[in-house]
Amino acid sequence: MNADIQFSVLGPVRLHKQGLEEAAGQPRQCAVLASLLLRAGRPVSLSRLVEDVWGDEAPLSAIGSVRTYVYRLRRALGERSDSSVDLVDGGYLLHIQPDAVDLNRFKETTAKAREARSTGDLAAASNLLSKGLEMWKGEALAGVPGPFAGQQRSVLGELRLACAEDQLACEVERGRYAEAAAELSALLVEHPLRERVCALLMTALYGAGRQSEALTIYHTTSHLLRQRLGVSPSLELQQVHERILSGRFQLPKDTNGSAGGRHTASPRPRAQLPAALPHLVGREKEQEQVEQLIADAEASSSVAVCVVGGAAGIGKTAFATTVAHRLAERFPDGQLFADLHGEGPGAEPRDPAGILADFLQSLEVRPEAVPETTQARGLMFRDLLAKRRMLIVLDNAWNADQLKHLLPGSPGSMALITSRMQLHALVAGYQALPLTLLPLSQADARSFLARRLGAARTDAEPEAVDRIIHLAGRLPLALANVAARAAYRPQTPLASLADEYAPSEHSALDAFTSDGDPVLDVRASIARSYRLLDPEAASLFRALGAWPGHVFATSDAASTAAQSEQRVRQTLSRLIHAHLVSEIVPGKYNWNRLVAAYAAEQAGSGMHEAPDRAVSHDPPPASGSAPAVPVDFPR
Repeated sequence: MNADIQFSVLGPVRLHKQGLEEAAGQPRQCAVLASLLLRAGRPVSLSRLVEDVWGDEAPLSAIGSVRTYVYRLRRALGERSDSSVDLVDGGYLLHIQPDAVDLNRFKETTAKAREARSTGDLAAASNLLSKGLEMWKGEALAGVPGPFAGQQRSVLGELRLACAEDQLACEVERGRYAEAAAELSALLVEHPLRERVCALLMTALYGAGRQSEALTIYHTTSHLLRQRLGVSPSLELQQVHERILSGRFQLPKDTNGSAGGRHTASPRPRAQLPAALPHLVGREKEQEQVEQLIADAEASSSVAVCVVGGAAGIGKTAFATTVAHRLAERFPDGQLFADLHGEGPGAEPRDPAGILADFLQSLEVRPEAVPETTQARGLMFRDLLAKRRMLIVLDNAWNADQLKHLLPGSPGSMALITSRMQLHALVAGYQALPLTLLPLSQADARSFLARRLGAARTDAEPEAVDRIIHLAGRLPLALANVAARAAYRPQTPLASLADEYAPSEHSALDAFTSDGDPVLDVRASIARSYRLLDPEAASLFRALGAWPGHVFATSDAASTAAQSEQRVRQTLSRLIHAHLVSEIVPGKYNWNRLVAAYAAEQAGSGMHEAPDRAVSHDPPPASGSAPAVPVDFPR
């Protein structure tokens, strides 16, 4: 430990200077310090600190109090310290050496233990894990108030428990059955539903010649799981039980053939990702944001969740699946994929219970062991993910409520979600990263066509290419429609194709309709977004179809719809929520030319489609207020 100031969070928040403990301040001051420590190296805004300490019940004096606490912390650190708190963009940035925090030293120690265990050195791994456990001085962030501290206590508590399980697993594999059984018995009393602890205890008891006690432990835990959670024991636990009963139980063997041995990893589920695009054009900035999200989640021991949104035909699914393939190596325990049918043609949103059943069976849960209720399936799913690093891709989400049981609850895994709707509840409740895809730039659109048709063909007719891009509104789906037609007609000049895609006397969308293939049908894709609107939003959408142009102000919309600006502004927020309209600057909006063409069709048809189903998406936040969070996400 080289830092002259040490911080402790694995217990009460403490500050040690030159080996001597100094007061960390009153509980709320400790909460501010904890927030800065656990985000060390990243600026924390004043508003975030207030939220961390008080949540939704912050008094008017909260900002002043936070500034006072930071001032006191600076005084405690001193001017000559290698730790400092700097003012950055209206917030605060804590600079510390990594080994100044006991949590970082704990993580480094457990990482060394994993490395030792992977080489079969169980004794070294067990000793390192024991040293890691000795760093804990009680419950993490003990006595620290605020929602942030509460959340982190849960996350850090899981790290401590996992470390204890790993240490005792090493002892069992070394053949130290009696000693391990005593500690595992105490641990199971504290965590009676912890199936891994039960399995280890049964193994230790059997190894110590106490078979009847091992079977009793199984029946007790099995009864508790059914009574409290409505679930059957996990596959691993059932297999331990069956092997003990049948006499086929083989105790682990180490590399020398004695009791003990290497840890056997859980079976890797089949990779379920759909095929990725050979070349994803553009989207470099968005890919970097996803990479940064993963890095931030690893640094803060939190769950990475990303919501990819955007207009119909913008390429959300293509982006998500292609990026998921590129990230696959970072999630070695596998990748799960599900289409939630939140925007599919004529399909109802999928029931999360059915998706969970599929996921659980992919994770080696026998069909008869899958729990009955959605909540119980979600609990089992999160428990199975707790020891894995997995990527879960959830395509075409309907709303946040459909997702709450499908998301990982422990650090290490990531959820990558696509949706046509803005999922405010997910962003607020899970701190998900909202990633909105925009139409391709002119250069990226040219590259899109060149990669599909060949650079020689597109370079030969640059003016025709630019005209096609304009007619397609720079939407990837519309450009794919053109590219598919052009690929089947290699002798047709692109200028002739551009003429075919020019607006007909009826609509600019006529040529972008794909007979018999809804995947490439731009009109059908926009229609699915339109059908998600409530009646008032759909009425405004149709009214705007008469507006001449693709840019309009609130006053223009109000005049066109013959409504007050206040009412129109609220309705426009729902069109933004559905990614049919974008707000350029406050009070000024635009929409894609093909979306505008569809609105014009609806306005002139005299026959308006009713929404397919009652809208229950997360409502957009009212102006000047925080997003509503109607979903209670499980952790």
